[in-house]
Amino acid sequence: MSNPNIVNVEKFEILPSNQPANNTYSFREGNPIIQVTIPSQAKFLRPSSVRINGTLRLNNSDGTLANNNDCSSNDQSDIRLNSRVGVHSVFQNVVLSSEATNQSLEAIRQYGRLVSCLLSSTHSEQDLMSEKSNVAIMNGLDDASGNLVNNEVRFSVPLYCGMLQGGNPIPLSMNGVNGLKVQLELASDQQVLKGSVAFPDQNIAGTPKGVSAGSGAFYQIKDVSISGDLLVPDDKGQQALSVAGSGAFQYNSYSSLYSVINSNDSTQTYNLASSQVLSVFHTFLPVSASNNYIKDAFENGELKNTDGGGVNYDTEAILKKVSFSRGGVKLGLDYEIDCETNSTEGLPETQVMMNYLNAFQDFSSSSRMINNRQLLGYGGKELRPYNDVMTKKRAVGVDNDVKRNFGIGLAMDRVSDVGMSFKGQSYATRIQSNLDGKSPNAVFTFVLSKNTLQYSPQGIMISS
Repeated sequence: MSNPNIVNVEKFEILPSNQPANNTYSFREGNPIIQVTIPSQAKFLRPSSVRINGTLRLNNSDGTLANNNDCSSNDQSDIRLNSRVGVHSVFQNVVLSSEATNQSLEAIRQYGRLVSCLLSSTHSEQDLMSEKSNVAIMNGLDDASGNLVNNEVRFSVPLYCGMLQGGNPIPLSMNGVNGLKVQLELASDQQVLKGSVAFPDQNIAGTPKGVSAGSGAFYQIKDVSISGDLLVPDDKGQQALSVAGSGAFQYNSYSSLYSVINSNDSTQTYNLASSQVLSVFHTFLPVSASNNYIKDAFENGELKNTDGGGVNYDTEAILKKVSFSRGGVKLGLDYEIDCETNSTEGLPETQVMMNYLNAFQDFSSSSRMINNRQLLGYGGKELRPYNDVMTKKRAVGVDNDVKRNFGIGLAMDRVSDVGMSFKGQSYATRIQSNLDGKSPNAVFTFVLSKNTLQYSPQGIMISS
């Protein structure tokens, strides 16, 4: 499709087609699906302009507003979102499809986990404290982010889908996607929210060890809408869009996979089934941290071993070697990344992290990320949020959110940006560590690839 001659830009705001009677969506209350349709028309959608708008309310188990006013409170009553994901965490699955045919264009599962990787790898602490604090109900600091949700809070956030992060306008007519349907599936309350556990090794204010005061808390989303820009072509362009024809255009899309690692020498094989894979990245989470008020389901930490009782994941596993392969042949690197010394000494696994960050953007030009030395221990000793945990005297320069942004990944094509074909070829990772075989860790895999949408008078077809 030739570049259109745009003569006007129209602003739009569309409400969901399945609004509940009280205009409130809630997983606990049985309204977990939000559907919004941008109708077919002879115009183009500017993908970078699309925003999900609404109001978020966090509730205690009895329906009263969360009360996170006092950062130094010992009553463990805080109810929080992840400080680096914010309101994005409420969306479990995101599906983009054609309005006319219901043909799926992009489907992302574990969307909150995807956002936790993207934002931490492409934004700095200052970005989260300023821009994201205003629109996404987070600021990168655990305590301060908790204070953002004391009241009902408005938000306006982009959708980090591959299709909506591209620069090319999306044709909404029959010579294109033929209308765009956005479906958002809400995550469970236990997945999204976490109760404050200021002193996990003590009983404070009658709260038993290992039990979160946030149990039973829930969230609500209301006043939801989608807004953005429509690009209006000239008369010639509108006529071309209104008459059924044949053509194609490319767009990026994310897909996701889930697996579990529990062995000290694990090779995991994936069928990516795409001819133009741009990058693949993986993050890890103890399996007990999902759907658990006590744990943060969106942190991106290292592999972990459990304690002697096999319950609490309290020991970071030593990462020894990482390698990637395609059809049994080394991929991207002709060698295994040996990081055992770094991992043992609590130092950055430099080569592992360089390739992981390169999966999001060219590492040589990366200038904004969460990864820094402050989030690592020095000489194997972790930073602590407070010098004195009883008086809560704050340590200089240390916030209560000293979590890492860790993962493994690989960019397939940083030169031509065409991607690599995995049609008929498997993709595999080999991870060697000191996992004890009794500590299963979830592996969240995200794949960025190029798809081609072909349209004709008979309909549309997606090929990858």
